[in-house]
Amino acid sequence: MPRIVFWNVHRKDLTPMVCALARSTKADVIVLNENDVPSKQTLSALRQEVDTRFFKPECMSEKRFYCFCRDESLGLSEVHYSSRSSFRELKIGSTRSLLALIHGIDVRNNDPATRQSFAQTLSAEIRIRMEEQSATGVILLGDFNMNPFDAGMNQAAGFNAMMTRSCVSLGKRRHIEEDYDFYYNPMWSLFGDNSSGPPGTVHDLTGQGPYGWSMLDQVLIHHSLVNFFKNVEILTQAENYNLMNKQGRPDKSKASDHFPILVTLGEKENE
Repeated sequence: MPRIVFWNVHRKDLTPMVCALARSTKADVIVLNENDVPSKQTLSALRQEVDTRFFKPECMSEKRFYCFCRDESLGLSEVHYSSRSSFRELKIGSTRSLLALIHGIDVRNNDPATRQSFAQTLSAEIRIRMEEQSATGVILLGDFNMNPFDAGMNQAAGFNAMMTRSCVSLGKRRHIEEDYDFYYNPMWSLFGDNSSGPPGTVHDLTGQGPYGWSMLDQVLIHHSLVNFFKNVEILTQAENYNLMNKQGRPDKSKASDHFPILVTLGEKENE
């Protein structure tokens, strides 16, 4: 059951916490975003403090994403990258898919229409890469800088991501004489006070955070891979490190302004 941790570390050296996360979650893959620590330094720490099997999958660029893995069977070599995405092969058992790491354009400097346009452009890129790599499906993971309910996340020409498994069961929907594949977005289930963890991954009460809590860090599952998806969690603890302050928000003074998320995949179940 592959376990993937994604964390926007807010350009801080959080290496001890990253190692603690890797140990406490038994993560097979660690993905760091907005990271300024050299990959050699992080890899050395993971090997010394967690597991000697950790390695850095082949990549063309490390400008935005740092990826570390300890299970060679997963692959994760980079097959394409752009300024805000990294496409990597992902093998789940005998299924060949893609893992697309995403960092959306930021809320402070881009209005909703611009972020929606970004989603549409990247969605078209994803379709090209899936066909190019003959991939069964793709898992999108990252800091999207959008909430699940934003237009770019759920419009057909955007990421076309729905809130329930049943919504994606048809596989695709037609829009302006073109078919668009559905994605399942399980982050909807983690919103608000009635969820088992924090109400979101980022807290902001300024004019840039109109909802207080936002779910900017997300995982989207292509409809063909939904049966591989097991669980996603928002993490607030890494062994003895508390990533949450006394108000229950990300502790950006000691850790990051984002909570990390943990995605668990597994063997495909019978439909």
